[in-house]
Amino acid sequence: MKPGIYLIVFLLIIPFQASLLNPLSIAGIKPDLALALLYVIGLITGPIEAALVGMGIGLILDIGSASFIGVAGFTRGLAGLSASLLGRKVLDISSPSSGIFLAAFSLVEDICIALFLQLCYGEIPFFSLLASRIIPRAIYTGALGVALLHLLAGRNVLAALKRRDVQKEL
Repeated sequence: MKPGIYLIVFLLIIPFQASLLNPLSIAGIKPDLALALLYVIGLITGPIEAALVGMGIGLILDIGSASFIGVAGFTRGLAGLSASLLGRKVLDISSPSSGIFLAAFSLVEDICIALFLQLCYGEIPFFSLLASRIIPRAIYTGALGVALLHLLAGRNVLAALKRRDVQKEL
């Protein structure tokens, strides 16, 4: 993808995540637009590019939420890399199974962050957090990702965003 598109994504991801998804909140749970967008980027770009974009989006989200700098950058970098590798080897972009993989990415990321917070802060109610927030958010994010993929595929945006040249990464 072109650098200008990444600049727009980096500048608008926090305002969109904070304001656009408020009406979509169900019981205080909002889907993770940044992860869904990163998943789409990972499916249509190469592994190195997706990992770098994931780290950039994660660092921007870390700075915007005043959390530990680098945690989301690390997990989002791995998510972008994994999405790209799955997109090259396993998944078709228009496949409905993309929602399952995106939900799994969201679940694993949130569990890793919860375990990291457990190590740093001590006791957190992990299992109640898992049942009340982490699993519903993962399902909701997976559904948002499928909707985003269908919206972009229906308007032929995915074909326009894909690189025209053959990628020689990994």
